[in-house]
Amino acid sequence: MKLQNNIALKEWAVVLKAVEEGKQTILLRKGGIAEENGEFKPEHSEFFLYPTFEHENPQAIKPDWRPRLAAIEKENKDPKRIHFRLCAIADRVEKVTEWEVAKRLIPFTVMSDEAVEKRFNYGDWPGFYVFIIRAYSLAVPWDLPVKPAYEGCKSWVPLETSMFTAGSMAVLPEGVWPYTRDKISKVIHA
Repeated sequence: MKLQNNIALKEWAVVLKAVEEGKQTILLRKGGIAEENGEFKPEHSEFFLYPTFEHENPQAIKPDWRPRLAAIEKENKDPKRIHFRLCAIADRVEKVTEWEVAKRLIPFTVMSDEAVEKRFNYGDWPGFYVFIIRAYSLAVPWDLPVKPAYEGCKSWVPLETSMFTAGSMAVLPEGVWPYTRDKISKVIHA
């Protein structure tokens, strides 16, 4: 992992809470991907996770996570600050274009069935990219001011400040990570 980085990927705050707790290791994305020699790669393979509330609503979250939304919002929703607690490495990226495959991923996310289906059907092509990420808790969380360049509906955000990752701890222990990653890959390729 890079010792310092200034790239962040926006994702729903509730999804990032699930990542932080080790309950989710995938991100379902429509963009921010390049294809190289038949392989899908994110624009950036290492990044901070930027909690956002854009397009997030209670109906887009599984019912058992909805009671936690208020606390997660309180923890993250300062209109002038961004609270970074996680960084990640995109271990693999898979393109999923069949709904039957996408449905098999629903147990691996806190997004509701309807939200997964909506994301799958959004835009000019059916499907999404599955980022299988290895998440790390920052040894020292970062709190940065929101800048106009960070706002809006975009996936990748180049931050004006580079942040350090030294001392970050893997959310999933070394022995658990390969099993989790491989299980998701098998679900995609079953």
